[in-house]
Amino acid sequence: MELRRTETDTYRLVITRRNACETLLLPNGSEWALPRVEIHPYQRLAEQLTGEVSRAWGVEAYCLLIPNFPTCSRDEMPKYAVMEFVRQRDDAPAEAFWLRRVAVDGCVEAKEAQLIQGAIEELETYAANEKTGQFARPGWLEELFRWTQEQIAPLGLRLTGAFQQLNASPTFSLIRLETESGSVWFKATGEPNSHELRVTAALARLFPTCTPQLLAVHPRWNGWLSAEVAGISLDQTTDFSAWEHAAQELAELQIASIGKTGELLEAGSKDLRMPRLAERIGPFLSRMSELMAAQQKRSPAPLVESEIKTLADGLKESCTLLESLRLPSTLGHIDFNPGNILVLKDRCVFLDWAESCVTNPLVTFEYLREHMARSGIGKLAAGERLAAAYLRPWTSFYSTDELRRALAFSPLIAVFAYATTNDSWSSPDLVDNPKLAGYFRSLARRMYREVIRVAERSELCLS
Repeated sequence: MELRRTETDTYRLVITRRNACETLLLPNGSEWALPRVEIHPYQRLAEQLTGEVSRAWGVEAYCLLIPNFPTCSRDEMPKYAVMEFVRQRDDAPAEAFWLRRVAVDGCVEAKEAQLIQGAIEELETYAANEKTGQFARPGWLEELFRWTQEQIAPLGLRLTGAFQQLNASPTFSLIRLETESGSVWFKATGEPNSHELRVTAALARLFPTCTPQLLAVHPRWNGWLSAEVAGISLDQTTDFSAWEHAAQELAELQIASIGKTGELLEAGSKDLRMPRLAERIGPFLSRMSELMAAQQKRSPAPLVESEIKTLADGLKESCTLLESLRLPSTLGHIDFNPGNILVLKDRCVFLDWAESCVTNPLVTFEYLREHMARSGIGKLAAGERLAAAYLRPWTSFYSTDELRRALAFSPLIAVFAYATTNDSWSSPDLVDNPKLAGYFRSLARRMYREVIRVAERSELCLS
C-alpha cells in the first residue's frame, strides 16, 4: 500500500491560449521546454493537474484532453496533458513565455516540438467536429460559465469565477463552480454513460429528497447542473452510525421505488432482475470455462469443470430462492460505494447514477456491506449491525426469517450482477486481454467461494 501512496508519474503539459495559437514554455537550462508536474496515478488526474499548475506557477488552467499520439510507440510515449489558460490575456508566469505555433520548430527539442504539433492538431479535429468531444475544444469553460450564470441568475446566485475541475475528457466533465452563496456542480457524460442524464433527471423527479437538486440541463452537451449538497461523504467518516443511517436510508429509497421499475428502465437503468440474471448464467460460465482453460499461471488455481458446474448450480439455486421469496425488484446501484453517499442529519443523498439498475434490493446492500468491511471500521459485529439497520424498514413487509434467509444468498448474486452488468465478459477479444481475463477469473473464483460458504452453512444448520 505504501507504493500506491508515494508512486508518481511525470506529465508534460501543453498549456495553450488564444484558440491554441500559443503554447507556454519554461526555461530548461540553455533551452526551452514544456512545463512538467508530478501526478499520483491513483487520484483524480484533472484535479491534480489544475492544482499543480496553480501551486507551481500561480496561474489557472483547465484540462482539455490527454492526447494519443500515433507517431510514438506505447513504450516511447511520454505522459502528456493538454490544458488551456483560463485568463487568455494574462502574461506568462515569471521566466516563462508564450510561443506561437509557427515558431515551435527550433525553440524546443524535436520530440517535444512533434508532440506540441500533434496535440494542437488533435484539438483541431475536435474544433472541426471531426471527432466528438465538446470538452476538448478550446474555450468551452468560458461558454460553460456563461450558460451556468444564465441558469442560476433567476435563483439570485452569481458565479465568482472560482472552479474545481475533477474529471476531464473530450466527452466527460465534472466541475464544481463556486457562487457567492455556495456552489453548483456541472456534469456531462458520453458513451458508455450517456444515459446518466436521463437517469439523473428521472431520479430527481421521483426521489427529490434522496438526490441532488437538478437546476438545469444542457442537452447539446448531455450535461446537467446540480445544487451542491451540504453533507459529509460516507468515506470521510469513521462514525459507524453514519453507515447505519445510510443503510436504512437505502432501504427507504428502495421501498419508495417499488412500482416505478418501468420508469427506471425507460430512463436507462440496467435490467438486472432475477429472470434476466438467470438467463446469463449459462453463457457467462461457458466463457469463464474458456478463460480458466487459457490460464497460464498455476496460482491461483483455475476452476476445473466440476467446480464451474458447482458454481452454475449455486447461482441457479440462489436466483430461484430469491425469486421465490418475492422480494420486489427495486432501484439499485452497481457502483454503490461510500464516496457516492452524502450523509446529512435527517437524510442521505445518493450520487452518480450511471450504474443504476433495477434488481433485487439486497444486491445493492451487499455492495455497501462489502465497502464497510474494507473500511477498517472496527465495530463489534459491524456486519450484523449494518444488516439490522438495512432490514429494519423491510420488516414491515417481510418476516425477519425470510429476510435473513435471502441475505445468505445475496452476496453470490451481488458478485454475479457486478460481473455481468455490461457485456465485456462476452467480448471476443477477452482471452487476448490478460488483465481483463484475470479480473473475470478472480470474480468467478470469488463466486465459487460464496457457493461453498453457503453450502457449508446449510450443512451446519441441518446438523
